[in-house]
Amino acid sequence: MSRELVPAPVGEPEPTAYETLATQLELGGYAICSHFLLPEEAAGLLDEASQLWKEGEFRRASVGRGSDRQLRTEIRNDQVLWLDPLDHTSSQSTYWSRMEGLRETLNSQLFLGLFELEAHLARFPQGGYYKPHLDRHRDTQTRVVSAVLYLDPDWTEDDGGQLRIYSDRIAGVQGPSFEIFPEPGKLVLFLAGEIWHEVLPAHRPRHSLTGWFRCRDAGTT
Repeated sequence: MSRELVPAPVGEPEPTAYETLATQLELGGYAICSHFLLPEEAAGLLDEASQLWKEGEFRRASVGRGSDRQLRTEIRNDQVLWLDPLDHTSSQSTYWSRMEGLRETLNSQLFLGLFELEAHLARFPQGGYYKPHLDRHRDTQTRVVSAVLYLDPDWTEDDGGQLRIYSDRIAGVQGPSFEIFPEPGKLVLFLAGEIWHEVLPAHRPRHSLTGWFRCRDAGTT
């Protein structure tokens, strides 16, 4: 069963909320905050994503990295737009600020050595999906914690698009699982290299802001 974080008072995403997320992540490998952003903050990001989609800024998502990167629509069929943390828009500013507060708490509480956040907007079309996978690329260790923030209002069970988490880090897709309903402003964290997950088929376009807290490459000084 998922563990829902009691929302902080409006206007106060205080350190205690970050600490609760860190504790949940340490105990189970995943954590959920129902109200990481306010509905109007999520709506601002959705409006921006929708406009950028209309302008043709999104690109088909691939799997793998470097020379192994491929378009594999049998695995995933979403489109993404990578964000610049040093040149973000006003709609993105609250997200980056709160994620920085969360990064600092995860480091101080769990000693993860998180150095930076990379993030993109994602749009799953009607019928969109992403088959079971881990978020850490093969032969790398840099992605440590994944963070999915949902943006669409008025989502119903009939709309599909749930995030399925396989909660047993050893058994993976052979073990137990549960599904997370995509509500606007909800944040889901999980260990990028340990928690298998998938996006179930969406029956209407589904938008999210997905990020990864990263540590330094072994050879980086």
